[in-house]
Amino acid sequence: MTNLLHAYFKYSIIIITSFYVNSAMAWFFFIPGSLSSAISDAITGEEGFHCVSRTTQVGDRIQTGSGPGIVKSLSGESSRCATNLNKPIRALLIPAEGLPATVAKGADSKSPAATKASSNAQLELSDDWQQRPLQAGQDPKVIVLYAVNKTTNTALTLGTIKRSELGDVAVFAKTRQVGLAGNLNDAKLGSIESITVGQLPAWRYTVTGNSKRGNQSSWTYMVTIYEGRDEVIIVNTWTTSLNFELQQTEMHKIENGLTGIAPPNI
Repeated sequence: MTNLLHAYFKYSIIIITSFYVNSAMAWFFFIPGSLSSAISDAITGEEGFHCVSRTTQVGDRIQTGSGPGIVKSLSGESSRCATNLNKPIRALLIPAEGLPATVAKGADSKSPAATKASSNAQLELSDDWQQRPLQAGQDPKVIVLYAVNKTTNTALTLGTIKRSELGDVAVFAKTRQVGLAGNLNDAKLGSIESITVGQLPAWRYTVTGNSKRGNQSSWTYMVTIYEGRDEVIIVNTWTTSLNFELQQTEMHKIENGLTGIAPPNI
């Protein structure tokens, strides 16, 4: 009986510990992780234990370690999925055995708002990279991913635009470069290089300049724009200008590793 009571109090109650700080009593409430998560979910309405890609929809079949499941609901980007940059959406799955793929299509969806961008593009990033919420000025209708790497003092964004909304992508690349330069002081524009990444035509350039805000540090941006069949992808990696030479090889590796995009019809 003593062991049962010990287990009950260990996992079921909030442990209250008191400390004396500056001769005054302060109370600190420690909430077990599982209970804290449950409280948070009750407030936010989020649910599910799986992480899926941004393109996943309610009713889709998902293969899991315990077998196939069907997506019952989506709760948008969640801190529970923050370590998986390609699968940031929290989902509730139900067993798929014996059920058609359309079984959950009529269920209520908690998917992200339609104004948020989504893409099939994927980047291979090390565990040092962490996803961050979009900052002011980063358009959620374009930017799919914003991530930072504190180890290398590098950041990146991945954006997407429907191919049908653009004409000549080479001209678009020139326009984007000029637009980026306009946000910097004393900007220096590198030449635009026409390359091929996988089967995708792509254009790459650099822009270096001083920030117009904050401490006005000098930054160097490497941008690659990829032309796909259905979407044009924009990957922008940047770091301080003093750090650029050291990180340039890794930035090239990231931008050359883009996958998931169908090549344009030729």
